[in-house]
Amino acid sequence: MFIQILLSSLPLVYAGGSFSLTQQQERLLEDRLFQTNLRGPRWTGNDNQNVLTELVAGSMNNTGLDVKTLTYEFSRWDARWWSLSLKLTNGTILGLPTTGFWPYSGDSGLAGVTGPVHDAGSFGIIDNLDRDANATSLDLNGITEGTVLFFDDPSPTRNYSEPEYHLLGTSRGIPPTEIPELGNLTNPHWQSSKTLNWKSLKAKGVAAAIASWVHTSDENAALQYLPNDGAPGDGNLFQVPTLYVGNSTGELIRELVKSGQVESATVVLDAPSFRANSSTIIGHLKGKGNTNDTIVLYTHGDGPSIIEENGPILLLAMAEALAPKGLDINVDFVITTGHMSGGHLNESLWKDQVPSIAQNAKAVISCEHFGAIEWKDEIQDGKPVYRSHGKLEPMWSLANDTNHSDLLQQLYIDSFEGTSSQLRMALLAPQLVQGKLARWFGVGGIAQFGHTNIPTIGIIPQPDYLWTAMVDGGWSKLDIPIVIEQINVILRLVEKLNEQHVFGKL
Repeated sequence: MFIQILLSSLPLVYAGGSFSLTQQQERLLEDRLFQTNLRGPRWTGNDNQNVLTELVAGSMNNTGLDVKTLTYEFSRWDARWWSLSLKLTNGTILGLPTTGFWPYSGDSGLAGVTGPVHDAGSFGIIDNLDRDANATSLDLNGITEGTVLFFDDPSPTRNYSEPEYHLLGTSRGIPPTEIPELGNLTNPHWQSSKTLNWKSLKAKGVAAAIASWVHTSDENAALQYLPNDGAPGDGNLFQVPTLYVGNSTGELIRELVKSGQVESATVVLDAPSFRANSSTIIGHLKGKGNTNDTIVLYTHGDGPSIIEENGPILLLAMAEALAPKGLDINVDFVITTGHMSGGHLNESLWKDQVPSIAQNAKAVISCEHFGAIEWKDEIQDGKPVYRSHGKLEPMWSLANDTNHSDLLQQLYIDSFEGTSSQLRMALLAPQLVQGKLARWFGVGGIAQFGHTNIPTIGIIPQPDYLWTAMVDGGWSKLDIPIVIEQINVILRLVEKLNEQHVFGKL
């Protein structure tokens, strides 16, 4: 009787084909995601990331894959404590809330950096494909040695629409009107395209800085790890520790500075740098056909939340589901590292070390950020309010727009047949605009595949909180049934690709 009740309560396994997770594999997937999340963020080279890499590599090996581990040493920046205070001219010390820190900006030590505050206004956004920052809009006149720079830091917006992106297809043929984000993709993550030359600012006398979010709620801005841009060259460091504040705090700082009430600001960003190790793993599932041809399933293994870097667990689940199927074609599962390293560890190093994978690739599919629930700022009474309507983040999928990719694109679209209405996928091709190809987003290195004739699809849901270190690790924003459904889409795609390979059409 107990067994009957238990079985009746279990989720139904997808009945559209044999290439899907079993109930036991679904349970194992959720357990692994939950237990990994308990350990905290997987910053590049920290213990949590290295443990996850070790567990996934070992599990792939147990599944029968041939596993390579490529280990690198790099300079790791580690933000530990940060705080902000103002000393007013009347002697009051005012502690202010921050939303986080500017990654790789510098290290103040525990004592912090204290200096007079210079309001530099706002730095602008250039109307180009990358929506780059226009640092020349900052007012740097009158800076003295030891200055704490203050400025507004607006977020760019992007659209996945013409002329930059051509829509190739959608899940279940849904109309574009069901994915309104195509034409209005607001997201703090676009801060990643904005950088400052901290070395130049240091030379001008800037000792620390305070950046204020604008048109973004404090909840949405909290602990955004942006921009992910370290000093050029591994081991080189910037020396201008910088914190972010929310819009209301920024307005308060500006008002106090303008009225002459601020004597100094103290920025504390205790963030030492040290040498660390991190690894890329490659699991090779050998097919039964007499061939070197391979399908590459690709992701990264480092990030701040269980959504940003659930890719290793996704790929492990796929490997365990595919291993007993007796595929004709080989499958390479690549989990790269360096995503959160500020550029100090190149995510694409593995390509030079194992060039045979790209040489033999018949299709490349990157998988990351599955199960993301959409959260957005909405303007209420003139102010942004961070909330969710329960929708899922669109399953943005980028493809190279060449004839070589037509088959992969069609098979990918077909793999969504029978999926739930919640799953909104848009397959997009970056276009050449003003002599420059629109940016290809995703795990580092996927754009390199996308710029070749190798059929490539990069799947990258992009929630506002993508690069956020959330208190619960992002667990409350993760939809497990959708993670399973998205994995099953990829398994069906691999099944279809394998069939085409058997027929000699891949």
